[in-house]
Amino acid sequence: MRIELTPGMTNVVRFPIERRAKPSMELVRDIAPDSREVSLVIESFGFDDDIDGIRDAADQDMADDIAQKGARLSSTQRQAELDRLLQPIVERAVSLCRDAHDASLAAVKAQRQVVEAQSEGGYWLTPLSEQASAQTFYAARLLVDAHVACQRAAGASRAIEIAKRGETWAPFDLHAEAHALCADELAARTSGG
Repeated sequence: MRIELTPGMTNVVRFPIERRAKPSMELVRDIAPDSREVSLVIESFGFDDDIDGIRDAADQDMADDIAQKGARLSSTQRQAELDRLLQPIVERAVSLCRDAHDASLAAVKAQRQVVEAQSEGGYWLTPLSEQASAQTFYAARLLVDAHVACQRAAGASRAIEIAKRGETWAPFDLHAEAHALCADELAARTSGG
């Protein structure tokens, strides 16, 4: 086990419970890569991934899948089947997040070895540096893949939650959601004051 100190503290040790936790959407939200970091990695490494719209596309795909299967399911089977649809997507997202984290740690370790070898005047600097670069590239690729998997899980989860509530699915509209939140807040302030 690797000891991981909590940032900004010297006497608090963080235990990585996400390693033992059962894959769930809550866990995906907790360990998902930061989209700003992913955008910077894509730009820095020159990846041609387009990470915009992944969640919405997964939401649409899952809603279509549910609509096709929905007519064949009884109400008792429906909840269990909806959970089964989401589980492999969530498990993949959690697995990729874990792999990306491990690859990142290995890349940092390899980069430190290069710096130490350079400062000590060690031999075989070129192969060591090439290996560190390859590990860093691999870690960056896994980070982007983990982000994509988490976005797909979030989109699929939205469609499944709507289906579980028995509501009619509609595409996510950011502007409409923001307007509704503002209207709710304004109504709360008006009635409360």
